[in-house]
Amino acid sequence: MPVKDYCQQSVCTASPGETLRAAAQRMESQGVGSLVVVEEDKPVGVLTDRDIALQALADGCDPDDTTVQSALGRPVVTIAGDEGLGEALELMKRKRLRRLPVVDAKGKGVGIIAADDVVRLLAEEITGLARVSAAQLPVAASAGAGGAGAAAAGLEAPWPARQVEHYQRVVQCLRADTNARALAQLMKAQAVGCVVVTTDGEDAVGVVTDRDLVTRVIAPGHDPDATPVSAIMSAPPVTAQATEPLQEVVAKMGDRGVRRIPILSSGRAVGIVTYDDLLVSFGRELAELGETVRSEVRHEQLGAQVEHVRQAAEAHLRDLGSKVAELGADSVETLRKELDDVWERIRRR
Repeated sequence: MPVKDYCQQSVCTASPGETLRAAAQRMESQGVGSLVVVEEDKPVGVLTDRDIALQALADGCDPDDTTVQSALGRPVVTIAGDEGLGEALELMKRKRLRRLPVVDAKGKGVGIIAADDVVRLLAEEITGLARVSAAQLPVAASAGAGGAGAAAAGLEAPWPARQVEHYQRVVQCLRADTNARALAQLMKAQAVGCVVVTTDGEDAVGVVTDRDLVTRVIAPGHDPDATPVSAIMSAPPVTAQATEPLQEVVAKMGDRGVRRIPILSSGRAVGIVTYDDLLVSFGRELAELGETVRSEVRHEQLGAQVEHVRQAAEAHLRDLGSKVAELGADSVETLRKELDDVWERIRRR
């Protein structure tokens, strides 16, 4: 199916000459994290909430005097609407992009496709495969359970639940009384989009993101030097304990609609589980599983092909043998010499 059939066709846009404040206000009102920058109906860039936060706060630019054009980084990368999903994924991977404006044959924008959209599409297909797999399980596992399936038979999962402690790492934290500008500067210096907020350097009391900076500081026009992080953070934070199973944490992310969950141990943030980390991790595992399946399929197909060739060769040899048997001795000897001559020429070559 071509990209144009499943991309987001209702796209929030910005013009190169408008201010970052105006762009931030549009993001806040539309509830989006990026704007496609267009000129004469053609995409010329993609502006993200992070671009605005870093330009207007970390770099100290005045959002009322700084244009969208000046905040754009890399040149725009687009994809033709007739291209397929595979091409879009390959382009995202090669260019390290999360969003691709979709254009028509004349280069005019017709929509945008984001990594999140692709994840949802693939999730539907993977869910379908999971149902097929689950449908096969009762057949094999419930022979003595009256067809009630593995659960009814009391079977346990053949592997232990993974815990989120594997996502423990250094977490960027700051006090709740830190101002918004210092927060933006920390985010830029550490190349992070989320910071855990503490009251005393110990207990986690909130989470703040670069989008919070855009929608709760820049869009409403608050003074970043006088706005404390406590006024813009999400609190109380959705958290997980290091001993919680990863499956439960993923479910919690879905139920609460969050992309990041700090991992706590005795109240302190010792790690963080993010949507992007999980996407990379699960994607790698799916790729490895896919390669294993492909290898097995190729092995089976090769085995079938070899067997088919063997059977065909045996049939031809039997037919040739019967025909040779009908020939006279002189003819057989002549045929043998010709075959020997051919073999010798092949050997020399």
